[in-house]
Amino acid sequence: MRYRLVCLDAGFTLLVPRQRLGDALRGLLAEHGREVTDDEVHDAWEVADRWFWENYNRAGNDTWSDDATIDAAWRRYHSLMLAELRVTEKRQELIETILAAQAAPESWELYPDVLPAVRELRGMGMRLGIVSDWGSSLLPIVESLGLGSELDFVIASAVVGISKPDPAIFRLAAARVDVLPAASLMVGDSYRADVAGARASGMDGILIRRPEWRDRLEAVPPDARVIASLSELPEIVRGS
Repeated sequence: MRYRLVCLDAGFTLLVPRQRLGDALRGLLAEHGREVTDDEVHDAWEVADRWFWENYNRAGNDTWSDDATIDAAWRRYHSLMLAELRVTEKRQELIETILAAQAAPESWELYPDVLPAVRELRGMGMRLGIVSDWGSSLLPIVESLGLGSELDFVIASAVVGISKPDPAIFRLAAARVDVLPAASLMVGDSYRADVAGARASGMDGILIRRPEWRDRLEAVPPDARVIASLSELPEIVRGS
């Protein structure tokens, strides 16, 4: 086997919110006496999401290398949603509640294919770790879900001060377990951040596109290697 290390992104590769953002937002607004429709929430989400991906994919974006700038980005994101929904009263209070929930370990769960795939890969002798654009809250989330004991390391961009697609964060991951980038594979849901970034460091990269998740607002080359589930990974690694 060529690979000795498999690196995994966190959000929407391993972790998914227990409650969809739209449902959580509707429930929160209802608690404050404001009823909104699914269509209104969807339209607001589209506006915020467009901003998010334009910002995430802009050249030189270092938002994810620091907890403070990550917090500011999420505040902007949720402010855009609430503005689109014409929510003006208690907006800051609502944002604080949303952000607190977003950082809470109990707000997240693992996809069903995560632990079986991770354990099979470990049984094959693979070193495993997370490389994610995330704040320092990632570590307690991973531990609370019982995933920490299955991994060799967790690298959150805000903790190390480097964010994807900077090749340095992938080289750091390989160095954590004394494996060359050429013997390493990165799997994540952003082509630019995960696949292109990993390749720039000397790693291989695979894009995961879970069927139930939205399309990313980014161009994906036709020759990109794409999987729909982590259950496909062990066979890919065996054949490497």
